[in-house]
Amino acid sequence: MSGTLNSIAVFGPGLMGGSLLMALRQRHPQIRLGIWARRQEAIEEAVCHGLADFASTDAAEVAGRAGSIVLCVPVDRMKEISLAIADAVGPDTLVTDVGSVKKRVVDELEAVFAKDANFIGSHPMCGSEEAGMAAARADLYQDAICVVTPTEKSRPDMVEAAKNLWGMVGGRVAEMEPGRHDRAAALVSHVPHVAAAALVELVGSESPDVRKLCAGGFRDTTRVASGPAELWTAILALNRDETVRALDELIGLLGSVKDALADDRLKDITRLLAAAAAERAKILRSAK
Repeated sequence: MSGTLNSIAVFGPGLMGGSLLMALRQRHPQIRLGIWARRQEAIEEAVCHGLADFASTDAAEVAGRAGSIVLCVPVDRMKEISLAIADAVGPDTLVTDVGSVKKRVVDELEAVFAKDANFIGSHPMCGSEEAGMAAARADLYQDAICVVTPTEKSRPDMVEAAKNLWGMVGGRVAEMEPGRHDRAAALVSHVPHVAAAALVELVGSESPDVRKLCAGGFRDTTRVASGPAELWTAILALNRDETVRALDELIGLLGSVKDALADDRLKDITRLLAAAAAERAKILRSAK
């Protein structure tokens, strides 16, 4: 294991950060783990679980003691935290993140850490509608796709360190250009979240007797709508262009289905449903 990964500090011990700490402690007990959080109570909770060898509400203090830093804060706060620690980060310290938006985050944080080119964007595809340290679990990253998004500015050794980090907790590492990542994330994550929320609003506006019929299909389709509203607002705002484009495409598809149904073109509906079932099976197989 490289010296970069001998001590790893998590900034924000919530679901993602707490799960990373748990996985590292369980799989690699020799690694020194650090924690930064805004609230002392959050630090004390993690310490009580035995997940910290050093911890503080002083971001620069924690950064100065870490060989790797993983930013697990909301995407709209990453630049703020990065500016607070930039002077304390060592030249060979890996800085990465778990944000589900990459182009904006990578552009901003590569500029903050331009001197040593040691920021590498990451996005583990394993979030949950739950939040906070109470929802964290050691197996969250096991078999999860962990996207690393280097650019032409990235140092090869830092890219390798980022890949190794996610591999150490059981992730399946993929590499993707930041802009391409955001297009993909809009399609497979951001638009589904908006669609789930819209479906909840649709059903919620109906009378109680309608809502009583919500069973497995409704729960499965709308599960992600339970996610933290402020967190998701920030994600959608930072990936605005790609999300709007994907929403337009979805609206177009829904319009086509609506027109086919209104015109009694049931064979078209059957073809669409059959094609979707077959395509879903192919997509899920390729994701394994």
